[in-house]
Amino acid sequence: MKKEEALQHLHDNTFRPALAESVAALERYFQQNKDQLVREFVESFRQMLKHIDFMQNNQELPPVGFIHYSLLRTTVLDGTHTFLIEAYTDQWYWEPVECYARYDAAWALQEVSTLISLLDERRKMYMGIIHAADVEYMVLKEMELFCQFVTALVRVAIPEVIKLPEYQQIRKSDRLYVRVGEFKDISEVVYVEERIKREEKESRSLLGQPKGTFCTHETFAHMDLPRSNVDALDLRYCDFSGSDFTDSQFRESVLFGTRWVKSKLPRTDFSHSLLCDADFRHADLSGANFSYAEGQGVSADELHRVPGLLGVQFAYADLEGADFRHSRLYHANFHGANMRNAVFFEKDRERFALSEAQMQQIEWKTE
Repeated sequence: MKKEEALQHLHDNTFRPALAESVAALERYFQQNKDQLVREFVESFRQMLKHIDFMQNNQELPPVGFIHYSLLRTTVLDGTHTFLIEAYTDQWYWEPVECYARYDAAWALQEVSTLISLLDERRKMYMGIIHAADVEYMVLKEMELFCQFVTALVRVAIPEVIKLPEYQQIRKSDRLYVRVGEFKDISEVVYVEERIKREEKESRSLLGQPKGTFCTHETFAHMDLPRSNVDALDLRYCDFSGSDFTDSQFRESVLFGTRWVKSKLPRTDFSHSLLCDADFRHADLSGANFSYAEGQGVSADELHRVPGLLGVQFAYADLEGADFRHSRLYHANFHGANMRNAVFFEKDRERFALSEAQMQQIEWKTE
């Protein structure tokens, strides 16, 4: 057997099945321990903020423009399972300042070490053809499957982070980014704070772009933009928290991972939109239209859990009179939400996770 054949055999018969089991196990752990993981992450962020504040008070660090969580692949191999947390000015890598801390991500990365150990044992069956470095390379190529859970955790924890007094205290650039990714490599924006509030005219211009336009990772938080007409834009991971979009239209839009926490959205139309992982906690959605809205995950394959890992969140939202007919939001979280006179199809009664009291509030319709 040639080396290429041996590697393919190991990949197909041992690695791929074990990888699927590891990702599934990590997803179960994430869902079952999410609250604890959030608390631990927020505390780690708090310690980083204290360090930033200390350096700023000593005139060692200008206003911060980037806080970056970077996977250190070497820590996967040595078993310390660490993300490096770094603070930068608005010049990012081009103006380095040594302000860093570490985040213990063993909960997500220890599965990787387990996989490496398994393959290291199984490679011995191939009579010396496959080396330890081959096994490590095979596993490390799939690191994104484990890091997706860390990125999801940061997304769900950020609303708690920005409430911290330590976060409010540090000096920030006009725009602050929180990013997660590889060390000085590809990374993803998980939060943006605009220190200078965007003008209404500019915001309406962005939201009024032609169908199919990408307008991702922008912030429209704490703005008054009622009666906005948004038509089929890709707005994934935009932040609309605390804003007023009363009587607005967001039809046929891509709204993956958008934040609408405590927003005013009465009679807003989200029909035919993709709402996977959207967060509407504590929002006023009275009379909103979710007809034909889709909330299921649309991952590239069975191993990618994002988007879809966090689910659509309606906890404590006001959904009085909202229309959910023809929607596919079956796994949405409605905990504590006001469902009075919300409209659902009778045939979907068992598909939504609703309390008995909520089911009594709903108007169940036949088609």
